[in-house]
Amino acid sequence: MPFPALPSPALNVGFVAKDPWHPAIRREHMIAAELARRGAPVQFVQAPADWRRVRSDPANWWQHLPAGRFAEVAPGITVTERSTVLPGLRGPVAERLDAALLGRFLRRSSWQQALTVFMLPWEWRAARSIAGRVVFDCTDDWARLLPQARGLGEQLRRIADEADEVIVVNQVLADLFPGRKPVVVPNGTDEALLTAPRSAERRERHAVYVGSVAERFDVDLVREVLTLLPEWTLTVHGQLVFPLRAGAAAERFLALEQETAGRFRYAGPVARAELPAVLDSAAVALVPDVASRALGQSSMKSYDYCSRGVPVVASAGHLEHSSDAPPHSYVVDSAAEMAAAMEAAADEPAGWAGDRVRWAADRTWDRRTDAWLDAALGDRLPDVTGVHPS
Repeated sequence: MPFPALPSPALNVGFVAKDPWHPAIRREHMIAAELARRGAPVQFVQAPADWRRVRSDPANWWQHLPAGRFAEVAPGITVTERSTVLPGLRGPVAERLDAALLGRFLRRSSWQQALTVFMLPWEWRAARSIAGRVVFDCTDDWARLLPQARGLGEQLRRIADEADEVIVVNQVLADLFPGRKPVVVPNGTDEALLTAPRSAERRERHAVYVGSVAERFDVDLVREVLTLLPEWTLTVHGQLVFPLRAGAAAERFLALEQETAGRFRYAGPVARAELPAVLDSAAVALVPDVASRALGQSSMKSYDYCSRGVPVVASAGHLEHSSDAPPHSYVVDSAAEMAAAMEAAADEPAGWAGDRVRWAADRTWDRRTDAWLDAALGDRLPDVTGVHPS
């Protein structure tokens, strides 16, 4: 399928991102890769390392404080680290200091992008210092995800007033931006997951979770579910992203393996090339999020799960509020309901798997990037697949 033509000369795009480049598994990575495939040069500024990096790697921290040191990580994509003193979410002083450092960083990096994408609300103040079109891509309800963040209300109001466009992954997030009507562009999946041949046999009574593991992963829910289902196993694949202050939560997660006599297993990050086999081996795929932290998400894992036809069992909190929920998904309010849904999903009609695959095939990253790029450039689409305009 040919890619849509980009403006000529090719649009250059910059991401002031919320995550590192590696592992390249998140929304901004997928969109950046699609843009690069279409001939758009992409510069990617990673989420900053604060003063704590000085203790472990002082030379690297100082090198990335004044300006970027971009290196190519894939054809058409260059990436740099960035340093700051304090995380901008700490409060007004930290926000202003970080924004000043970021603005100087971009200017000294000869930042001349036609389109710049910000993703963290507390960094937005630096958008005033750059030229070109500037948009905000909102992937989370940051107040729920990071309740310790300060000043979010004012930051989001400023974004609503100043951004050339606001894009959100779920219509629930639109209300965070007073006076604006953001464009909803949910997440998606990639063509490789849809087309990869089956290489693993499905294991009965085996569940998987694929995604980042942080405080919103509901350890208590998973423990209770495995207690209710003594013949089931669960393997978790993903990067641990617990903040330093959440060391106890990380220990509780890792303790599940011993508490369940090995029926729970943490397997670490999984390469995208290995993901088809991981999903094909599963009878069920889980989204066990803490509801209070999950509202407003567009779970990338649910799209990946569906691309292989795997039943999706999710704790209540975000999937049921999405305008783009996968077919035949199970939304549950308790461990007992999750256990019952897992057993029901393992014995569901055979045709449901195909329904999920067809649903995912309409939501690949090349299609999502079409919609995202139109929104970012100011060409609002009348419709986005799976999103029903109000």
